[in-house]
This record gives sequence, structure tokens and C-alpha cells, in this order.
Amino acid sequence: MKRYLLFDLDRTLWDFDGNAERTYRSMFAEFGLQKLCGVGFEAFHERYRVINDALWEAYRNGTLSKDLLALRRFSLTLEAFGCNADTKAIVSLSQKMSDYYVLEGTRQTGLMPGARELLDWLDVRRDRYCLAVITNGFSEAQLPKMKSSDIDRYFDYFFLSEDLGYMKPDRRFFDVALAQMKAPSEQSLVIGDDYKVDIVGAMAAGIPQVYYNKGSRPLPDGSCKPDYEIGNLLELKDILQKMEKSSSFRPDACS
Repeated sequence: MKRYLLFDLDRTLWDFDGNAERTYRSMFAEFGLQKLCGVGFEAFHERYRVINDALWEAYRNGTLSKDLLALRRFSLTLEAFGCNADTKAIVSLSQKMSDYYVLEGTRQTGLMPGARELLDWLDVRRDRYCLAVITNGFSEAQLPKMKSSDIDRYFDYFFLSEDLGYMKPDRRFFDVALAQMKAPSEQSLVIGDDYKVDIVGAMAAGIPQVYYNKGSRPLPDGSCKPDYEIGNLLELKDILQKMEKSSSFRPDACS
């Protein structure tokens, strides 16, 4: 019987932070933002990250639309450095920055350490494993960057929140994905870097999980321990090899 591996994309396989920073630096120079905002790249980027994280949280909660997220993450950052976000010029600039970010960002090819080796290892075991990507990212970005980094060929399924109608950690996202693959939950495994989004969502859906905790961050207070925790993607190979000898992905139920 095949096992079903559901991988988060950003910061799990695709090096979101490294790829994004290269794109932001290029964008910062392209649009003359040092002169416009009166600050260097580091200060601009740090403020952008805080604003972007807050907007993404609102988007996941359903209180902000995709289009407004794409625009406001730039207009509000510009506003933080003295620009009027409501003026036609800043709205236009923000849209250009958003378009630039999607276009140039999806051309980046950096992967997380060990990702290519792990996917190559799984690729020769297609008789044992069925691979899927599960992501909340935007459709115009996620598939193109998988193609640019040449990892789309490894996957049998691609599940995007926009297509499913639910966002991780909503358990319905995982339920729909499993239903479409005809995958039993006990024969499936979710691998992701975001505890609240990937791991908690998988727990709610009754799917075993591997928490990719690259920075050894402590779990949130009162949280349930994931079935597995790794600091390097290649550690997943050892888990899977051990699981090949057993009938289940889950060692012990979380209580």
C-alpha cells in the first residue's frame, strides 16, 4: 500500500526567506526606495516583514482579501516611511511593486537544505510514496516557482487553498485533499514548518505529522507534541525507512 506525503511548500521545500530577500533587494533598487523612504534596505525590509505577517494572519482568518493583501503589504510599508498610502501615485507604485515581486520572486530557485536530495530519494520510490504539495500561497506564485526550481515534477498532486476553498489550518483543507487522493489518514503524513498552520491543522484532521523545526523553536505553551520533529529534511528519510517496517505513520497518539 502506498504512503501519502503532503508537503508544505514555503520554508519547507522552497527557501522562501532566502528567495524573498533576494527579490526584495532587487525591488528596493529597481524602484529607488532608499531615496523615496529615506532608509536603507534593512530598515525597510524589517518593517515590511512585520506588516506582511499581520496581513497574512488577517487573510488566513478571512478578514482580508487576497487582492488587498497583495497591495497593502507594500502601500502600508511605504506609509510607515512617510508616504501617503491613499494617493494615486503610491497606490500605483504599490501595485507595480506587487507585480514585480510575483514576477521576480517566482524566478528564484533556492530550496531548503536537503530538499533536492530528499525529493530525489523519494522519486525512485514512487511505488511506495505518493507526493503532494499543500499550500496557502497564491496560485500565480506557487506553481511557477515550483517549475522554476524544478520540483514540480516530483509531485502527483498540488493542493492550493484558493482551489479547495479552505485554508490551512482548517481541517477541511486536509479532509478535501485526502478525499481527492483517496488517501487513508493513517497512511498519510503532513510535513511542514509552521506549527500553527501545518501541524495543528493536520492534528485536527487526524493525520500524522512531521514538524520541520529548523531553528529548534519551542512549541507554543500548552500545545500538543507533534508525532515527529526534525531539524533537517534528510531526517525524514530515517523516519520513512522505519515506518516502512510498520503499519502506521504514527508512533503514539498525542494526548
